[in-house]
Amino acid sequence: MHNCKDFDLNKPLISFFITLIISVLFMTEVSAAKFYRFTDAEGKMVVSSTLPPEFSQLGYDIVNEMGLVLESVAPRKTEQQLMEELRDKAKKEEERKRIKEQQQLDTILINSYTDISDIERARDNELTAKERDVMLLKQNIRRLTRLLEDTQTRAARDERLGREISQKILNDVDGFKERINDEETEVIKVEKLKGRISERYSSSIIRFSELKAAEQLRRYNPSELPDEDLQAVIYTCLSSVLCDSAWQAGLLYANDNSTTELAWANETTIMMRKPKKEDDISVMITRVNSLNGKESSLVLEVRCSKTQAGEELCQSETARSIKKGFIPFIE
Repeated sequence: MHNCKDFDLNKPLISFFITLIISVLFMTEVSAAKFYRFTDAEGKMVVSSTLPPEFSQLGYDIVNEMGLVLESVAPRKTEQQLMEELRDKAKKEEERKRIKEQQQLDTILINSYTDISDIERARDNELTAKERDVMLLKQNIRRLTRLLEDTQTRAARDERLGREISQKILNDVDGFKERINDEETEVIKVEKLKGRISERYSSSIIRFSELKAAEQLRRYNPSELPDEDLQAVIYTCLSSVLCDSAWQAGLLYANDNSTTELAWANETTIMMRKPKKEDDISVMITRVNSLNGKESSLVLEVRCSKTQAGEELCQSETARSIKKGFIPFIE
């Protein structure tokens, strides 16, 4: 048998458990009671045990008796909002695909060439092949033109002698004219193709220079002392306005310090034409975003011909002075 004294000692514990059970039952009952809180047509907040159908599409809260939000139901989206979401989703997907494709193209570009001279050489080889095609087409046009003129001379002679021009001669004249027209059309096609080849390689050169400049920027440590033998000189802009001003100054600097003429200048690349002679110096400046994305940097490179004399020129005091003078000039 239990001692009565022990029973008396357990009374507080029993009371605690009874109170806890009652509280849980009460909270369960309270939480089971749900109400709808919504804004009516006059803009007033309403709490009701029922939700009118006309307000169910406008968004509402489900609350308990104490006003605690159990669930929030967002307003039903309009057809226009749904269409906009679909357009945004399609736009983001298209941008994601574009970025992925660009990354794949960048990888191919970097793995295919070691420097810009390789791209220029590939471009020149392809253009030379097309120029050879144009030359052959024009030679054929000249040959066909001579045959046409000879045939027309025979036709004119027969006509002067009062002879009837044979059908063969007439067919030959028409045939030569048709073939000349076809060859001339082909020349136009090849010339247009040469233009597209030049544009394609120009885009590759610009993108290659951007990638290489970004690589230089990743390796750049402003705390280190500048190395006179570095291939590139990097200037970090303090603001977009200052960078625009520095970009214009960079164009002047490239023109003043290059022995070759300007090839192109756009928002990201200033490039003088490639060195043709051993004593040619060409300057290229690329504008890239810094790693933190808050400012831009200008990356200057000096290019020389791919010969021993050209390599020596790029290591000479002349090339070093161009690199040293870049930042002071644009500042």
